[in-house]
Amino acid sequence: MDRREADAIITVSNQGEGIPLEVLPHLFQRFYRVKTKRSSEGLGLYITRLIAEAHGGRVWVESEPGKGTSFYLALPIDTTPPIP
Repeated sequence: MDRREADAIITVSNQGEGIPLEVLPHLFQRFYRVKTKRSSEGLGLYITRLIAEAHGGRVWVESEPGKGTSFYLALPIDTTPPIP
């Protein structure tokens, strides 16, 4: 986990084959699936985006074919003092 300004950032990275650039804008859409041998229903990243946005955060992905992929989850840090 990292902290940037008022956000906590969680990063999940790999050094795999990467994701094709034309696919990146669609990854967080409902039911979007990349055609592979192991595909799923395409809801996990969509649900992750909805949860992040419900908490005032965001998710995004960066990938370079042949060099790997990084998924990011940014959530705002609550700096409000607790009620005694």
